[in-house]
Amino acid sequence: MMDNNNINYFEESEKYRPQSIKTLLIAEAPPPSGTRYFYVPKAMSKKIPIENDRSLPATIFHHYFQKRPQRKEEYIDLLNNLKLLGIFLIDIVDMPIRIRDRKTKGGIDQENLRTLKNEISKLREKISSRGIAIDDDKMIFLVPRLHYKKEIQSEFPKAQIVRWKDFRLTSDGGQVSV
Repeated sequence: MMDNNNINYFEESEKYRPQSIKTLLIAEAPPPSGTRYFYVPKAMSKKIPIENDRSLPATIFHHYFQKRPQRKEEYIDLLNNLKLLGIFLIDIVDMPIRIRDRKTKGGIDQENLRTLKNEISKLREKISSRGIAIDDDKMIFLVPRLHYKKEIQSEFPKAQIVRWKDFRLTSDGGQVSV
């Protein structure tokens, strides 16, 4: 459950966990604000063209369903549809962190990037501890940036690595790897 700014990410995601996971989507971490999360339904705006909507919900929902939910109830329906399809999302890092930082040189928070890279080596154990049994070739890493592609490839050589924008602008049948 949630209270103002305290989301139990594990609990919220488990509400929409498929009995049998056929595709495991893997993202960086919950949003840095700590007030939003993919598995916490909310209405979304369509004011931004889909090509420029950089949110993870827009990325995933448009890829699978070619839509963005404008009402909370529609969002819940889409989460349930993902569940029916056997699609589940987890994060590499369980706590909100900000990787992109426009105030730093290169636009990346190097300390948080190191944290993310370190967690990649622990991810297989984390997946197993959650009772998820899935082959690497059924994993899709959704990455907004390629700063840790080498670490993913080293740990998960058969997994797909797909940029958010490429995933968002393709349909389920046309996945594009980087």
